[in-house]
Amino acid sequence: MKHLISALLIMSLAACSGPSSEEKEIATKECPEFIEKNMSDRKSIETKILDIYAKKGKVVVEVGYRDKYSDDSYSVRLCVLDSEKGTISSPSPMNDSEWSK
Repeated sequence: MKHLISALLIMSLAACSGPSSEEKEIATKECPEFIEKNMSDRKSIETKILDIYAKKGKVVVEVGYRDKYSDDSYSVRLCVLDSEKGTISSPSPMNDSEWSK
């Protein structure tokens, strides 16, 4: 019984541990570039990583973006990395709540 409880505790802690440092490194590089490319209608955009976390077995990155030449606050787009499939996506604003923290 003690072994079962220990195993369940370890699994739950592993699930809550968040993205690995390797996943964070990839996300820090790939997500801002992905958001910039998807917003190609805006020529002068700057991005900033606001948060990185795990949800549903994927890495989710909150990327702030704004016009380089303005003092406006950052708007936020989510970026979802799926390591198993090797894909990166940005959910639509209608689907953000599924991936929000």
